[in-house]
Amino acid sequence: MARPPLPARLVLPWLALLLAAPVQAADPGLPDGLYAEFGTPRGTIVCELHHHKAPLTVASFVGLAEGKLGPAPRRPYFDGLTFHRVVPDFVIQGGDPTGTGDGGPGYTFPDEFVPGLRHEAAGILSMANKGPDTNGSQFFLTLRETNRLNYLHSVFGRVVRGLEVLPKIQRGDKMTVKILRLGAAARAFRADEGTVKELAARTRKYTALPEPGPAAHFDDPSKVLPLEPPRARYFNFKLANFERTTGRRILARIHPKSPTAAEDAQPGAFMRSLAEKLGTARDGALAVYFVDDDSWRIWVGDTLTSQFAGKPGTAAELTKSGAIHDVKEALLEAAQARGNADFKQQQETLAAAKQPPPPPGQRVKLQADAVLDSLIFKLEPR
Repeated sequence: MARPPLPARLVLPWLALLLAAPVQAADPGLPDGLYAEFGTPRGTIVCELHHHKAPLTVASFVGLAEGKLGPAPRRPYFDGLTFHRVVPDFVIQGGDPTGTGDGGPGYTFPDEFVPGLRHEAAGILSMANKGPDTNGSQFFLTLRETNRLNYLHSVFGRVVRGLEVLPKIQRGDKMTVKILRLGAAARAFRADEGTVKELAARTRKYTALPEPGPAAHFDDPSKVLPLEPPRARYFNFKLANFERTTGRRILARIHPKSPTAAEDAQPGAFMRSLAEKLGTARDGALAVYFVDDDSWRIWVGDTLTSQFAGKPGTAAELTKSGAIHDVKEALLEAAQARGNADFKQQQETLAAAKQPPPPPGQRVKLQADAVLDSLIFKLEPR
């Protein structure tokens, strides 16, 4: 026997609720969270967004994607834009309405660095910029580990589906971006203009020296590193950003000459003297490359020796036991080996493509990447 139809007074409220419900992911297998679904001609990419750890960056991205931010008339900002920059085995980049690498949404916001959020694998979603605190709408996805970008670009997501699509993307491919809000926390996450302004106002801005030099975080007075792009400037930004994020000071110097025999008569005396001069002898770290004998040395401040060594003990105890020396030597050996291996790979890749060899100083630059990243990994707050 057929049931009588429900009265209209019961049907209409249920219909209203269904129409008002937020759109969920087509695939119910995703756990609760905030996601960005990228539609491309090569396939679909789904990124988890780190809205709890990087709320400012995620709020800006989500607000643009949902049409709550950006130039008037507001609409889903990324839909129809292209991946305007594709560098094989490095990154794919998009989010520029002009497609030139110079466009943006009409506003900028500060960097948002989070210890532990790293460019540690393929599929990391991060912000492109033109220097400290110049984030807009341009983003990139990594095609491999690129930890040298840590503390230069703000990580705010990672690929959870469609990782195999990334290397297939070609320059000029168009995209759509759909935000998936799964669960109460994701649905409650605000991504409007007021929220972005409030979060930006609370974020610490860059106040360090903008150029390398004797008073800056990085100095290369002999111009050993490549000048284009300006590698010394980027290292200076990186170390200054690390300090503004963590409060921990790491400095680095490129010295044309190694210490004299008199300066080196007592082991560690030269580095301690330089660290005292630069203010890192007790709380901080210092890395120095000596050009004339192609060698690196590092100093770790007394208050950080236990964390650096990975074992309890005072600076005096860990120095006397040889633990600090052993960890330093192992770090430098591994970092230099990695820098040399990366340099060899670059040489081979460029030769195979019949392109000019790497610029002078590139090997030292790659070693510096590895040395400084290793120090940062050791000294990031736990």
